[in-house]
Amino acid sequence: KVTGNLEVTGTITGSGGSFLPLIGGDMSGNTTHDDNAKSFWGDANDLGIYHDSSNSYISETGAGSLYVQGSNIFIQSSINKNAIICGDSDSVELYFNASKKFETTNTGIAVTGNGAFTGSVSIPDAGQVQLGTGNNMVLQHNSANGFIKNTAGQLNIDQLAVTESIVFRTSDANAGDV
Repeated sequence: KVTGNLEVTGTITGSGGSFLPLIGGDMSGNTTHDDNAKSFWGDANDLGIYHDSSNSYISETGAGSLYVQGSNIFIQSSINKNAIICGDSDSVELYFNASKKFETTNTGIAVTGNGAFTGSVSIPDAGQVQLGTGNNMVLQHNSANGFIKNTAGQLNIDQLAVTESIVFRTSDANAGDV
């Protein structure tokens, strides 16, 4: 029991061996924290790491942001399957069941597999939806007109719903008066 200041210039030791080193020392052993025992860093306890018996947390509560840095950053499932990889070349990859499905590239994005959208997909004027290996089928709007372009093979429009029609509409004098 100490009343007042205690100054130690070295490592605190006891019958069980060496314990936590003081300022500037090196710690070579593990530390164990019980559930809900938090480790804090920063003058205002801005960064905390803890486990609450069910989940584990890294918590940033200060005025700044939480930065995770590394030459390559891997976020994996508990069975070591990649979920997210942030590469040193500014790339980001997203995985499902260890299979890459989405990635950023130097020209945009690349998607492997099917996409399902619950909202709209918006492409600005002069942008294109290009289909086929040689981009031979193009859907485009140029701020004035819309285009369906096919530059290889025949263009087929198949209506496969039984007893249903193909309907083309056009306005007469006013927009939408079909």
